[in-house]
Amino acid sequence: MFRFHLKTISLLVSTSLLLSIFLVVVPAMADNPTIEPWELLGAQDTLLNGLCSSGNLLLATTGEGFHIYNHQTAQWTDRTWPGWIGRGKYAVVKSALNPNRLILGGVNAWFKGTLFYSNDNGENDTLVMESNGGRVTDIEASIDIIPTLYACTWADVVDGELLRSEDDGASWTLITGHGHHTMTALSVIDASEVYVAGDNYLSATTDGGLTWTNLQSNLPDNQGVYCLLALPPYTGLPAPDKSDTADNDTEKNEFNVDQLMVSNDTALYRYDFETDLWDTILPSSCRAIAHQIRQTDTFVYWTETYAVTWDHRVMFCKDQDWDNWEDVTAELSPGTPIDIEANNWGVFVAMQGEGVYRSEGHLHSSNVPGNQTMISLLAYPNPFNPATTIKYESPKSGHGLLQVFDMRGALVKTLVDGEITAGQHITNWRPAGLSSGVYRVLFKTDGQSVSHQVILLK
Repeated sequence: MFRFHLKTISLLVSTSLLLSIFLVVVPAMADNPTIEPWELLGAQDTLLNGLCSSGNLLLATTGEGFHIYNHQTAQWTDRTWPGWIGRGKYAVVKSALNPNRLILGGVNAWFKGTLFYSNDNGENDTLVMESNGGRVTDIEASIDIIPTLYACTWADVVDGELLRSEDDGASWTLITGHGHHTMTALSVIDASEVYVAGDNYLSATTDGGLTWTNLQSNLPDNQGVYCLLALPPYTGLPAPDKSDTADNDTEKNEFNVDQLMVSNDTALYRYDFETDLWDTILPSSCRAIAHQIRQTDTFVYWTETYAVTWDHRVMFCKDQDWDNWEDVTAELSPGTPIDIEANNWGVFVAMQGEGVYRSEGHLHSSNVPGNQTMISLLAYPNPFNPATTIKYESPKSGHGLLQVFDMRGALVKTLVDGEITAGQHITNWRPAGLSSGVYRVLFKTDGQSVSHQVILLK
């Protein structure tokens, strides 16, 4: 089963200051790292059809349900119904309001799209909508204090549907005017700015679906658009030097995105806001794309872009150097890569019928993967306002240091600096006088360190 799914891990609210920690545009600053080996993580399911990343969960969707991997506990939970027709899932999103709530999209036995919510992480679910036709291909959420959800469907005979929920998936309303017959992927920048891929073009709205802009431009006609990636500008990091291009694209760009990519039957394209044209950045048709930022403890940054091609390769590009893609498929088990996700815990590839594989990605030499297996750090809620609870754990007693930095590396707050006992500890952070934005919590003890990025919304 083919699954067409947006690779964006979470995006932030409409102000360009609040942006996802995964989707950034920064200059090339890191050394030339090498790919860490791939390892089988689990979910060996013959009906595996894709991946979703939401919060601390990785979800492997299948024709009979889905599997949940919790990054904090490193445990899988099976939510499949073997042999049941109509239980297939293609998109799952974790609620930002309820830690046990999932919003699920799939297809039933009559090939109609289905939308559910579950308040016990998928053990039981409630059907809230059945589409006119076609499966739910994507669900995405804005990262607001009260997120807005969008879902889209793929239909053959009737038109697919674009839907919106403002009550955490309990009900959905139909959005019209986008012009799509079939829809494959979404990108939600905020409650108003949404990108929809499908048919043979891309469309966008900045007013919640009241008006739409067709962004097909010079994309080849009569070719399906399979995947989409929209990256907002990231103002928390040093920006590339644009002194040689005084008339940069910010004057022409009416959208709150810095990078916009789509793939169709021909290639992977990037939109040039200066010319309103698409440039080829990878001459291969891609079924999935993902983007990630990497960061060392010394605040050295680099970006990683991954693509799964239709000819069964996993491609990697560092710091948006589009002329130098690297094939990183070699260490994977022989098989067919069908989807990819990237987040703070690594890079994850779904192999058709063979399970999910994980790599640490292209890491700087000072970011040793093993360092984060012994100690742990978590903040919830995240995003937060006005306070967040930080949980940190160490297997040994000793000196502990818990600090908060802004994204330029400046120390904001020292929460703990002293002896700690073995086990889990909890502290609250209620920032005062700080602006909305992305901050980094760093925990150090016993020669190890782990970091967690949090988002303050005001």
